[in-house]
Amino acid sequence: MTAAAVTMPVAASGIVLAAIRVVLFIGWAAVLLPFVLLGRVIGRNTADLRRLFFRVLCRIFGIDVVLHGAPAHARPLLIASNHISYLDIFAFGSIAELEFVSKEEVASWPVFGFLAKAGDTVFIDRRRSQSAQARDSMSARLAAHRMLVFFPEATSGDGNRLLPFKSALFAVAQAMDEPADGGRRHSVTVQPAAIAYTRLNGLPTGFGWRPFFAWYGDMTMVGHLWQFLQLGKTTVEIVFLPPLDADALADRKTMAAATEAAVRKGFNGLIQGRVPV
Repeated sequence: MTAAAVTMPVAASGIVLAAIRVVLFIGWAAVLLPFVLLGRVIGRNTADLRRLFFRVLCRIFGIDVVLHGAPAHARPLLIASNHISYLDIFAFGSIAELEFVSKEEVASWPVFGFLAKAGDTVFIDRRRSQSAQARDSMSARLAAHRMLVFFPEATSGDGNRLLPFKSALFAVAQAMDEPADGGRRHSVTVQPAAIAYTRLNGLPTGFGWRPFFAWYGDMTMVGHLWQFLQLGKTTVEIVFLPPLDADALADRKTMAAATEAAVRKGFNGLIQGRVPV
């Protein structure tokens, strides 16, 4: 099945629903985002406001987030998850005060680029020549004891399977200098997480419907979002798996492989209708 072939017929009422959701989204963004931007100008931590924004946005878009487990208490925390769609950001952002790592092209996207900037997203250039700069950007956030979410597949998949995890950015998890502690070495906790779109209006999505929620291949964001907004209620499940011991893993490739195996197990559990442990 190609990306262009993923379509789902909707009734005229779906178009009305989508239009209402667009209006509500614009209104909600106009109400809250100025406070987020003001907070950034005056140096206030706006993580609580960002989480509120995403929680209400999920309600507007009909996204019901079912959570299994929770982010680890250890800080700094690096959460590695599979990636299906830009909708993943809404779901993750609604459950905790998280920040995200994204490719630099997202910064130039209309609307969503602005939202990503307002949300303190770490934009990185994934070219090999820029990998050190990307790691430094992530390390700076982790040194401030933030919770960062990144997607090691480096792109979004079709919702039915995982793509191989890239290892480059796992290097930040082995050890880093924390200037606030006088240069002390400080370990980063790596926690695997898995996300899956499991139900539509209460019915299991199954193999054929899951790609409809995924944004991949040659799909346009506007077209994909407009189709999605015409649906009813979408159930998104997220499972946070046991953290890895970063210091016990030999190198970033070993760490990437161990994380991929954990995420794959968690993802398969979600789409098979059982809670991964």
